Amino acid sequence: MHSNQWLVSVAAGLLLVAAFGSFSLLSAGQTISSAGLVSYYAVQRTATPIVVDGSLGEFAWQAAEQIDGFERILSDYDRVLSPVRAKMLWDDEHFYFGFACRDPDIWAIYANEDDHLWEEEVVEVFIDPDGDGENYLELEVNPLNTVVDLLIYHVRPSSFKSSIEWDIAGLQTAVQVQGTVNDSLSRDLGWAVEIAIPWAAMVDSVDGGKKPERGDTWRLNLYRIDRTAGRNLKSWINDLRGKVAALLEESGVDEMDQLNPEQQEKLEEIRTKLDPLQERHHKQTEYTAWSETFQHGFHHPARFGVVQFVE
Repeated sequence: MHSNQWLVSVAAGLLLVAAFGSFSLLSAGQTISSAGLVSYYAVQRTATPIVVDGSLGEFAWQAAEQIDGFERILSDYDRVLSPVRAKMLWDDEHFYFGFACRDPDIWAIYANEDDHLWEEEVVEVFIDPDGDGENYLELEVNPLNTVVDLLIYHVRPSSFKSSIEWDIAGLQTAVQVQGTVNDSLSRDLGWAVEIAIPWAAMVDSVDGGKKPERGDTWRLNLYRIDRTAGRNLKSWINDLRGKVAALLEESGVDEMDQLNPEQQEKLEEIRTKLDPLQERHHKQTEYTAWSETFQHGFHHPARFGVVQFVE
């Protein structure tokens, strides 16, 4: 489709949204929202119990539609080097997510709940049922089955407010690894993640988070971060960041510009080593999204995809 034809198509779709206040399904994988084209997925209801063990082996998983189209973000739309596949299911008690990640070098450092997993290799689920961009859920899982869950109150140009103390009550996650975690000398195949989020965990905190009815639509997005620079590089970064934190603590100040000249010199020595490592870590990272954000970062609720709950 030529660019002018595409623009006309998008404009027509936006008029439909304005006129009818709902989503106009264009294809099996896309729909129109107020922010333009976003991804669409029909979430099948499972009639049989799901055992959360990371295998994704039940018939319901096998029968569910597979999402193949994760795309790079950050204006880097080259071929995805580490593909990820995903599926979703639902029943009376839970919202289920399954990921299968191709990964030749599976690694992780953080092993405690609510560690900063976004600095490592993870899969992520953001759920904003009513699509208002406020009070939405963020969940991340790494290859060690470590999780961080947050409630995002709002994301604004001048303010980002969230709670990492908030937990998804009754959350179940499991990971199965085809390879070895933290052994860069062996070539791995990948890792799979299975997630079950209880509807009850969202009712009081996540706007619109009660159990859906057949035909209801929610907004959400799925992400994956793959960092090919590896575990050793991240360990060096963490060590140097620790030295910066120790320097501030020893100095009794909160900001780097409050350090005295001698301390500033020590800080510069650390930063000379740290900055190139952080740049390498970032450049060798692949950020992918189910519904493309077309901009830096994942916290863009207007670009979340649309899921519809079906039988």
